[in-house]
Amino acid sequence: MSNDAEILPNLLREESFEIVMRGYNRRQVDEFIARSQNQIRELEARLARALDDVERTRREMAEVREARKPTGDDLSDRLRQIINLAEDEAKDKMADAEAKGAQIRKDAEHESKRIVDDARGHADRDLAHAREKAEQVLAAAKKESENVLTAAKQEAEQTVTSARLEAERTLTSAERRANVINEGATQRLNHLTKNHTQALQRLTEISETLHRLLTAENEAGPLERMVEDAVRAPAARKRPAPPQQQAPLPNPPQPPVPAVSQATSASPSPSSSQAPAPAAPPEPVVAKPVSAKPVSAIPRTPPPPA
Repeated sequence: MSNDAEILPNLLREESFEIVMRGYNRRQVDEFIARSQNQIRELEARLARALDDVERTRREMAEVREARKPTGDDLSDRLRQIINLAEDEAKDKMADAEAKGAQIRKDAEHESKRIVDDARGHADRDLAHAREKAEQVLAAAKKESENVLTAAKQEAEQTVTSARLEAERTLTSAERRANVINEGATQRLNHLTKNHTQALQRLTEISETLHRLLTAENEAGPLERMVEDAVRAPAARKRPAPPQQQAPLPNPPQPPVPAVSQATSASPSPSSSQAPAPAAPPEPVVAKPVSAKPVSAIPRTPPPPA
């Protein structure tokens, strides 16, 4: 067992692997390494037993050689033959032991190399699988981030579109309301303008009617005097004329035409069957000045502002 470290220097060293994020399954790899180390220890024990057999055979040969020294010429031929046979057998056993030890050493080296290669292969496969899985996770994360970014962009575009549509609807509604208000204001203005025009027309008609009434009032004086003269004529023919009778003053303008008509209907007609009673001479009537306002003096309501 003293030469174990020299014969199997790589088998006594424990293999270790770097631990990476999302790498191999540590439990499986640790179990595999433990099994490999157990197999290596078993091979080491077998090799140690073979080396012990070789060492024992060497000691036996040394003892045989030591036993041959004191023989000399005193030994018989039979003993010499036995010794020769023992030496040959010892040589054969030594050769077999050396061959067996070499084969065991070779098998142990091959087995240990295979175990180490398998462990490294498993580690490489686990590492490749871990890298592939990490790449898949990274690709999935990148795709997920792209999806989130795309969804965020779509949501932002939808928000902007909704805001634009809402602004357009609000603007359209405001324009519609403004149009309705303008139409209502225009209709109201047209209605007020029409009423103002009608009021001006009515005022003009009233002014014209007033002018006609004033004109009729100015012309009613001579007409009333003619009626009075026609009433006084029969009475003047029946009674003598008073001496130095003054001419009657011209009658002033009288009230409007309706009053004249009423006075005319109340006065007796000259063609009536009864003779009128003698009337007293009329008293002179003081003329009252009548001021007729011109049409232009009537105030007019200014049109409302547009």
